[in-house]
Amino acid sequence: MSDNPYASPVATPAAIPTVDDGASIDGVPFASQNRRLVNFLVDNVMVQIVAGGVAGVIGEAFVETSGGQITQDEVATLQLMGMVVGLGVVVFYFVLLEATLGVTIGKMLTGTRVVDAGGGKASFGKIVGRTFARLIPFEPLSFLFGDKTTGWHDSLSGTRVVHTRAVRR
Repeated sequence: MSDNPYASPVATPAAIPTVDDGASIDGVPFASQNRRLVNFLVDNVMVQIVAGGVAGVIGEAFVETSGGQITQDEVATLQLMGMVVGLGVVVFYFVLLEATLGVTIGKMLTGTRVVDAGGGKASFGKIVGRTFARLIPFEPLSFLFGDKTTGWHDSLSGTRVVHTRAVRR
């Protein structure tokens, strides 16, 4: 038992496997750093496509309603709206796909899946926490230090990404 009043009553450090103690949950291996990189790249491209489409529609509607002429202040407003739309798309993309399917487009391509630290289906709350932890500045660099298969968004939310197409012996 920990003296930390904020520690989770369920997930204890001993219950969360790391690369050093087998790199798997119930025989299902953690996704490799390379698979995680492909997930990151594919999912970021998907988010950019969706956000660009949504922002384009909003921008076009904004220009049409202003009579085709926009001021510098309106340009600043559009830029701010673009950032808000981008953040909204990131949250929507990851929460919707990971909470309902357990995978994103990138994870589908690489045969990986999000699970909780015990190997079960990650709860909606864990997925939301995981998604917001992705917004930590420099979070993608967390894979370069320590456990190379677990990022801050995994460890902070008590989730892991496992390779579901791995060969079982």
